[in-house]
Amino acid sequence: MVPTELNAQTDPQKIEQLLQEVSNIEEHVVKSNFWLGALQSTLVRMQKGEELLRQSEIAMELVATSSHLLEVQFDSETGFGSAVTQSFYVEVAQALQDRDTNRRIPLWVEDDDSTNSSYLLNRKGLMVRPLPDGPQREAAVRRLRFLGRLMGQALREGFIVPLPLAEDFFALVLGEPLGAASFPRPGSGSTGELCGILADFASELSAGEIGMAGASPEELAAWRKEQGERTDFGKRFLSHEQAEGSQGKPMSFNQFVSLVGACFLETGLSGSPLCPGGEGISISVDNLHEFIEKASAFWFDSGVSLQVEAFRAGLNDVFPFECLMPFSCSELREMLCGEDRVEWDEQALLAHLHPVGGLTHRSATYKHLVSVLLDMSQADRSRFLDFVTSCPRLPPGGMATFHVDVFPDPASEQGFPRSRACANQLYLPPYSSKEALREKLHEAMHCSAGHHEQPVREA
Repeated sequence: MVPTELNAQTDPQKIEQLLQEVSNIEEHVVKSNFWLGALQSTLVRMQKGEELLRQSEIAMELVATSSHLLEVQFDSETGFGSAVTQSFYVEVAQALQDRDTNRRIPLWVEDDDSTNSSYLLNRKGLMVRPLPDGPQREAAVRRLRFLGRLMGQALREGFIVPLPLAEDFFALVLGEPLGAASFPRPGSGSTGELCGILADFASELSAGEIGMAGASPEELAAWRKEQGERTDFGKRFLSHEQAEGSQGKPMSFNQFVSLVGACFLETGLSGSPLCPGGEGISISVDNLHEFIEKASAFWFDSGVSLQVEAFRAGLNDVFPFECLMPFSCSELREMLCGEDRVEWDEQALLAHLHPVGGLTHRSATYKHLVSVLLDMSQADRSRFLDFVTSCPRLPPGGMATFHVDVFPDPASEQGFPRSRACANQLYLPPYSSKEALREKLHEAMHCSAGHHEQPVREA
């Protein structure tokens, strides 16, 4: 087909002729704002920005139940092929991670907003937001059906959707029960950490009550009252930052819940009531177990069941969901979202960065590149991957599936590295030092077109 032939061409005149053929397809096969037509693949035209999610939902509805492969071309851009299609999945992943988008249609539990980023950045990954019945939940269900179709289509064609979903999300998708142990804990960077704190305290109370088997109800009540008044609650259950926020003073459970105003709401502080009038029911040592039970049911069952079912149905629109049941939740997350961390060492880089076109493993420029990559932070490693492959995450299999051909570029040392993401090729000018290469590569990664700003949060 034309896209395949175009990707293989190097003759400028032939490329121009093939691009004209693509233009003819756009004009005469199907006239639409985004739909170009179907050959062996379905070629879809998208607009980046506010229209991306709406157009993507329409496209997935059209192609998910077909046997066609998906190829994407963006408006005002001439490129297409596997790298552009992968960049489409990256663009959608970032749009779904956008903080404002999530507030309009709440898919994910909010983070603590401590990063001043436009994107949700929970350290353990994005977890589906529990919602009561209503218009917001209906919108979330529709969008998660789309996300299931999107990830199914990507998986079928060997792409990933690099959305940083939590492993617990896929546990729910596979039907595994979750409970209080899955609440956010201090340091996770997520709202709902109070639920985790209270769950830990409730667990300790339960263990103590088991140890008092045979005690009278009066004795148990007196013991619980004593536990609620112990002044080492902050030291035992709060993070260092939270304890400092209380000026480091000794604090009991009773003092803490009174100070923060903990009540029967979704996070213990805000969100949907867990029972009628929940916003007016203060949490105490006597009703703590009831709060944990109701919060667990809402977070991991009643408040998320329709959303999880919709995501599963979206996958099933592309291929039978039963095909995924043999995999664990961690394996499923890696298959659909790629690997969380970009891990490489010198041996892996030497094995998967191939010097060609006159460069060798002994070339100074090649050695400088390997050294610079070893020094990179997780965020910059993701940007480098996006620069050379159009995706900020490694696919399943990690470095074993990664390769880049490194070419010399005859430009002067003042030039910048270039890449051909569709072919996993990197072109390097003859930099005289590691520092010069680092500076130019960093600027190229941050300023080039493409999805080099995929948000990550350091663990």
